[in-house]
Amino acid sequence: MLEANTTNNADKVGTRPANSLCFILDKDFIFRQGLAAELRRTGIDVVELSANSRLSDMVEDQNPDIVLVNVDRAVPHECVRTLLALKEPNYVGAVQLFGNTDLAVLESLNMVGADCALTMLPPLQKPIKATTLHRIIRDLKLGSVAPSSASITLAEALARDLVTFLYQPKFDLKSGNLVVGAEATARVNHPKLGVLTPDRFMKGADQDDLLNLSNHALVNAARSSVHFQELGLAMQISINIGVENLLSLPVVDIVSRYRPERNDWGGILLEITGRQFVSKGTALMPLLDKLKEAGIPIAVDNFGVGAIYFDVFNQVRCAEIKIDRSLIEGCASDSGKKRTCKSIIQMAHNFDALAVAVGVSNEADLKTLAGLDCDLAQGFLFGKPMTVGEIDSLIAQSRLGTRGSVSN
Repeated sequence: MLEANTTNNADKVGTRPANSLCFILDKDFIFRQGLAAELRRTGIDVVELSANSRLSDMVEDQNPDIVLVNVDRAVPHECVRTLLALKEPNYVGAVQLFGNTDLAVLESLNMVGADCALTMLPPLQKPIKATTLHRIIRDLKLGSVAPSSASITLAEALARDLVTFLYQPKFDLKSGNLVVGAEATARVNHPKLGVLTPDRFMKGADQDDLLNLSNHALVNAARSSVHFQELGLAMQISINIGVENLLSLPVVDIVSRYRPERNDWGGILLEITGRQFVSKGTALMPLLDKLKEAGIPIAVDNFGVGAIYFDVFNQVRCAEIKIDRSLIEGCASDSGKKRTCKSIIQMAHNFDALAVAVGVSNEADLKTLAGLDCDLAQGFLFGKPMTVGEIDSLIAQSRLGTRGSVSN
């Protein structure tokens, strides 16, 4: 899916917090629906799952506050797989195990979750009393926001054609900070609520909605690249996309349909998180030749967080390696972050990729990164995600030798 950026609290529109989000993993449809209904009555958004096959991706995409896992009808190793699926994206929310099984078994599985560095709540046996559920909600400070019209679902936004895209500019640090590309980030342009950031519409989205969003992103990125090409600019437009969506969508056909006929265009860059490169990189192999032939490169996003295996880069040629913002922020004053950034930049160059600094917010960090031979940078120092027209103005400023920040 398109992993829509929230980037920074300063980029959020409005002050209302999003509803809390709960995932329920339970094969028992009747019980699952009853539990979901009780949670929704308290103002909590719920995603119901009957299997854990896509749990890691969905947790990474939507970041639920709590995951409820039913151990009923599951041999212990299935529950262990669920816990490992939560560990993979470094899930930081709470995990609640419950089921019609011995409490000793539940407690043993809880210890497995604790060994996976998950936040495990005391296990419960079924049936779960409403008072117990409300106590958990109260202790975790969830459900404080009642459902209202102050937010919108992704499905509704797509159906009403309210989804739009802003662009975070990318600057070339080796050519006088010229704008050379932009990363798409999804927004909802609501007629009454204004421009909504992903925290206001992404929670609770299902796979079909996320696939639809990725399709919209590809079409919009290709059309935007045509706009820049008509201005004589080879602007590369990048989008975040999950491996599942990349394999499900006819990406080459979509881009070919909307791209300009001339070859002097910046093209589309597909960004995939480092975690997905490790866990699903091999699934990409059959598609790589088609993407390469169509001139659609791939980048590694959020690099530097979690495990990464270098043999992936020997198999998948990456155009960019994007250094995670947690390493960029404060790299000028933190010697450890500076050394890590330097190593990643050197590694990127060793694999013939560009090193991109994400989340640059101050001049000191920018100067440090430029000194480390970083190639590209993006962040609030240059401007928040902006419209195509605002990107045009920013390009004009960079051509005049000035760098201005354009706010949306």
